[in-house]
Order: sequence, then C-alpha cells, then structure tokens
Amino acid sequence: MVKIRDNIKEMESYNPPLEGRASKGYLLLDFNEMTIETSLKVKQALHEFVDSGRVQVYPEYGNLNEVVAEYAGCAPAEVLVTNGSDQGIDVVMRAFVEKGDKVVIPSPSFAMEYQSALVQGAEIIKPRYQEPDLSFPTDEVLELLDSSPKLLVLCNPNNPTGGDIPMEHVRRILEKAKEKDVVVLHDEAYFEFSGITALDFIKDFNNLCITRTLSKQFGVASARAGYLISQEQNIREFMKIRGPYDVNMFAATAIRAAISNAEYSRAYIQEVMKYAKPMLEEFFKKHNILFYPSQANFLLVKPADPERVLRILRDEGILVRPRRDVLGALRVSVGTVQDTERFILAYSKALER
Repeated sequence: MVKIRDNIKEMESYNPPLEGRASKGYLLLDFNEMTIETSLKVKQALHEFVDSGRVQVYPEYGNLNEVVAEYAGCAPAEVLVTNGSDQGIDVVMRAFVEKGDKVVIPSPSFAMEYQSALVQGAEIIKPRYQEPDLSFPTDEVLELLDSSPKLLVLCNPNNPTGGDIPMEHVRRILEKAKEKDVVVLHDEAYFEFSGITALDFIKDFNNLCITRTLSKQFGVASARAGYLISQEQNIREFMKIRGPYDVNMFAATAIRAAISNAEYSRAYIQEVMKYAKPMLEEFFKKHNILFYPSQANFLLVKPADPERVLRILRDEGILVRPRRDVLGALRVSVGTVQDTERFILAYSKALER
C-alpha cells in the first residue's frame, strides 16, 4: 500500500468557494479581482495566439523576463515569472523550508502561505494582528526571530485585514532576520493598489524574496500570472524548482499585452482607490459600521449581523467573502464607482428593520 506523508494526511485542502460564482451573473466582490473585463489589447493578443497554430506547442518565453523586469523595476536576472503569485510563495517555501522547520506567519493572512508551509512539514507560528485596529505585531515578530525560524512571511498590505507594515519596520525586521539567517517572504499581491514595496531592499538583503501577482490589476486571473523577485543567486536556485513550462502561453501572452497597455490598468486602479473606496468608507462611517483601515482594493468589515448581510447581498446578486479567521467579518472587494453604488444600495437593505 502506498503511504502518503503524515503531514499531508493531516492537512485540509484549500477549497475556496469558487465553483459556479462566475457563471450566475453575480457582482463578484469576494476575491479581489478586477470587476471589469481585461483590456481589448489582451483579448486581441489571446485571440491571435489561439489562431497562430501554436497551441499544441510547448511554451517559448523569449524576452518575457525582460518585459516583466522592466515593469517591476528590477534586473531581468532578479525576476522569475510564475504561475500566479501562489507558485512564487510555493517556490520560496520549497527552496528553504524542511520538515520540522519553524515558519512565522503573522495571522490572519493569505491561505496559500499556510498551505505551502504545511506541505513542507513546517511548524507554523502565528503571532496575531493586534486589536483594536488589527495592526501588525512588530515587536512580537522581532522577538520570534530569536527562536530560530527558517522563514518569516510578511503580507504587505495584508490579506484579509488590508493594513500595511511601515517600511521602517520592514527594514528593522530584515536586518535582524539577516543576522539570524531567516528568510523573509514579502508578499506584495496588492502592490499596484498600495504602492507598498520592499524592492529597494533587494540589493542589501540576500534573505529577501518578494512575490507579486499580475492577475488582479490586469484582469487576467484566469490565466494565472505572477512573478518573484530576489537576488540573482537566489533566482538561479528557484529556477531549479519551477518547472520549465509552468507558465503557460496564455499567461505569457496576456502578460506581454497587459504590460504594453498598462494605462488601462492604472485608470481602473485610480477609480478604485481614489473614488470608489472613499465612497464605500464614507457609507460605512455614516452608518457606524466597523471596518479596518486598508491600503488595498478591499475592506474588512464587521457588520452587527454578518449572516443577514451575506444573505441580503447574495439575494441582490452580490458576493462578498466571509472571513471566519476574524470573527464576524466580511471582506468586501472594491470595484468601480458603479459597482460601489450598487453595493451600497444592496447593503442599505440590510440596514432596514
């Protein structure tokens, strides 16, 4: 009889409530995706690829690394294109973490960080974000670096809380982590929305790995597009872990087209962050609904009756994400102004008694 590793048998699979959501006409405010369609340029590029007679051929990437590196602001040798940022997280875990190693993940955080650590058989240490505002536990994290963890995850801005870690705190953490031989994974999935990045630290810290996605801000989540930034010697090792064809040609094609038309994404991000999000924050303030400060394209909200709000929103054709790891909280993605107006109208029905 074949034997699955014990740590795998003890895990639960990551099963986000995805099936059927996109085909039923809902306004999707549950997974922080772009709420409008991807650009016409991306669509045209994908059509052209399908018609090129190369779908049956293994991927050829050409200068894709250079294209992504120029967009990211780093050297081509410092970037590895990945199958979504999920794979970037997984590559870093597989490169550094062995069975029994400690991994520090300030919690709550992104599910795939835990998943990848558990697959490696890690012991996960979970310092909690601090009430009342769910701020990052800097002092506790610095103390935990003395306990010889192999890796520390910093999700910045954090998912699901939306809060950021100040860059001066990130530097302090990186300095101590380097002294203690701890790898730091800085998850920047919401970089385009927040502008928050540890990229300037790459040159000084060989223990720093940055993961980013190209899925959310370019509207190509179905193609799975991301990348990993680190010092060149680390990227060379990571290339041994990522498969030679793990990034499919639909993703590679979408990435090139999206980056060449980045103004489309920037216009959407500006609408979300400058207009729609303040509108939603004002609505919650007006009705004394608790929400947490966020630097990303979502808000974590604590309604008085979250189940009732969930039910009414769904009845009105809107999906948001319940977060059981923050008791009674819902994570609400922010889309366009029109999306936000529709959400406010629907949520207002939940306020009626």
